Amino acid sequence: MSPTPLTNNPWNAATNLVIQLLVKAASIDSEIVRKYIEIPPDPDLGDIASTVSFLLAKELKKSPAAIATEIAQGLEKEVKKEPMLNRVETKGPYINFFFDSGEFARLVVSAITKRDDRYGMTEEFKGTRALIESPAVNPSKPWHIGHARNAILGDTLANILEAVGCEVVRIDYINDLGLQIAQLTWKIMHDDVDLAEVDEKMDHFLGHLYVEVQKVAENDSGVENKIRDITRRLEDLNSEEARRSAEMVTLCLKAQCQTAYRLGIYKNYQVWESSIAHSGLLQTAKDLMLQAENIMMLTKGEKKGCIVANLAAIEEFKDMKDPHKVLFRSDGTRTYTGADVAFQMWKFGIIKDPFHYGVFEEQANGENVYRTALDGSDRNLGRFSIVYNVIASAQAHPQRLIYTILDLLGYREQSLNSHHVAYEFVGLEDADFSGRKGTWIGYSTDDVLDKATELAKEEVAKRNPDESDEFKETVGAKVGTGAVRYFMLKASPDRKITFRWEEALDFNGDAAPYLQYSFARAQRILEKAEMEPAGAAELTLLSSEAEFALVKAIAKFPEEILEVVRGLKKDVWGTSFSSNRIAGYCYELATLFSKFYDSCPVLKAESATRAARLELVTAFRITMGNCLRVLGIPVVERM
Repeated sequence: MSPTPLTNNPWNAATNLVIQLLVKAASIDSEIVRKYIEIPPDPDLGDIASTVSFLLAKELKKSPAAIATEIAQGLEKEVKKEPMLNRVETKGPYINFFFDSGEFARLVVSAITKRDDRYGMTEEFKGTRALIESPAVNPSKPWHIGHARNAILGDTLANILEAVGCEVVRIDYINDLGLQIAQLTWKIMHDDVDLAEVDEKMDHFLGHLYVEVQKVAENDSGVENKIRDITRRLEDLNSEEARRSAEMVTLCLKAQCQTAYRLGIYKNYQVWESSIAHSGLLQTAKDLMLQAENIMMLTKGEKKGCIVANLAAIEEFKDMKDPHKVLFRSDGTRTYTGADVAFQMWKFGIIKDPFHYGVFEEQANGENVYRTALDGSDRNLGRFSIVYNVIASAQAHPQRLIYTILDLLGYREQSLNSHHVAYEFVGLEDADFSGRKGTWIGYSTDDVLDKATELAKEEVAKRNPDESDEFKETVGAKVGTGAVRYFMLKASPDRKITFRWEEALDFNGDAAPYLQYSFARAQRILEKAEMEPAGAAELTLLSSEAEFALVKAIAKFPEEILEVVRGLKKDVWGTSFSSNRIAGYCYELATLFSKFYDSCPVLKAESATRAARLELVTAFRITMGNCLRVLGIPVVERM
């Protein structure tokens, strides 16, 4: 019954051992027992506790405390047979299990020795194909800090899903036919701008140009008609407007990608709106929709000739005054809802992939990102089990409507597996963001990263005055990037947040620099040890409170990741994604290592204790490094 020392998930292995013992003692199904397992708030009360006595009290007509005592007494002999367990005790209705610290440390260290940089990764969701769309920023301006939150959440979700065995495809939707694109195309053609001569980062240049367009349009009513005409011409791929627009969008997107790369964010595919418009996808979707019972073309009324979804077929919409949601207008053009439903159908492979693909560019990580095209190679993306759209909370109703219409179309499973990962507004102190007014200027993601890097570099220089400028630049950039990413992840996505420099760059608190420094400190200890810690150490020596607390925290890493994935449940406002759970775990891990470091000398300890503690430092370094990588935070070996 003892868990194998080669487990990939030591905390789960120990928990399963306790569950098996309780199943045998109380004759209850293991899945029921699992619901009554918890971690005591005080380690003096045990390492794992069960409240199963509450479940049995009514059936046995005894007090929970009396039942707990009987179960514990019956378990004493079995517990003694298990090397992993030290003893079992009761506290009122609670049955408390205490681990054998040395045996548990051996279990944890052996798992990490086996897995190394794969520790924390499991295969529980192997066979699941997930598609993640994020951040879908219009290719007409630089990212502001809200876009960064979207992109960071999407990237971290992808990392976490990959960590549990999912095959993940990361896509970005590029709206190259929107109104903003038409406005900028008009301005570029009107002013005869040679984009090849622009020295400024292109997304910033276009963002400034967009502000100028708004001023011109306010003073010249004829401009709006000219822009509307360009909007129509953009649909003609052979037009001069389409050519100039494609050049502009490509250059802007490449500039936006540079921002993404600074944050460690990379994509597999870009889906361009112009490709969707000319690929036949929308017509195929329309034909499929009309085969559904609750999708129809109206023959009278204001919406005559429109293809609509009859939402009255859904219980919550049945009392609507007008339950007919337009998907395609009478002139054949699609609405936002119609286009989004078609796009969701493509994501699930309901519609055969109509696109060809070409390389957009080689990314900073050396991998190509592909874009949809009307000619080029075929790269059918296939079917996906689940789709996550990372979009602001304000879009909760439109997203819910898309998934509801999928259900109406008969794609119940795909509707259930469509998830809106919603997030709230993020701002900077004393700053708001408007592309039209240009209030983002000076507060773009690039600006935030520049300032974070500069502040980090100053702190790194103070700590390492003798290091080279190259060292300070490199470490400063990693610390600055980490600070921005962690700040976006440590709060629940459904919370509005305000980015504060002193909080994000705290080297001694709940911030990325503190986590990065804990890794660097462990790395430095191992370098000074001038040895590679091996498995020969006597891990029973890791018995102090600080040591065992760190061992238990390290053991929980794989389970923490799994719990985040298991917790991806739909709510009223969207699908809950507790990125903050992993961020909080990482911070707790760093804090426990700091307590261990302060109370348990490593290099100056006597030989046997030194070897055991070096094993623990190694286990921490691997776990912290893996956790940082899941969060997308750069690992820093010296700072």
